[in-house]
Amino acid sequence: MHMTSAAVVTMLTVSSGTALAADRNGETVTTPVAVDNTSALPAAESDKLPVVSAAEEPRSVSSLGGDVDWSLPPIHFGPSPRTRPSALPALYVSLAAFHVFDAYSTRQGLARRAREANPLMQGAVGNPAALWGLKVGTAALSMVLAERMWRTNRVGAIVTMVLVNGVAAAAAANNARVLRQQR
Repeated sequence: MHMTSAAVVTMLTVSSGTALAADRNGETVTTPVAVDNTSALPAAESDKLPVVSAAEEPRSVSSLGGDVDWSLPPIHFGPSPRTRPSALPALYVSLAAFHVFDAYSTRQGLARRAREANPLMQGAVGNPAALWGLKVGTAALSMVLAERMWRTNRVGAIVTMVLVNGVAAAAAANNARVLRQQR
């Protein structure tokens, strides 16, 4: 990547030069402008170019570039700018929804004398702030990791989010089943 960038910058630096241009009236302009040396003129054409002496007085070039179409899209060198896969935002929303339902249903189940089956969560379920903080933290961590991953591995980011959503959906479904049995 760096070698390619260095080669492009070197090529552009070596091939660029300055020249004098003529305005719309055919008069010469003494302000240097960039020239594209990639399209060489035939010898007969180069003899027709105006010559400007250094003694001439410089004048305004406000009309220079007035006929340029600035609506053209920019040219990108290197890999094209990548966009986030469209599935990721939907997976983020569903993960957040699963975690919200999981925390809510866990609190409801505990209020109805159910017990937490996950040994890693048993210490946090007694404190609502700890439970909600843990749910928000795990959901946010999953989303941040997927956001960092998609730039280099789009499929891996989507697969990771699908798996995390699957685990959260299984926990939410189990809580729903337990709440239904308690009625």
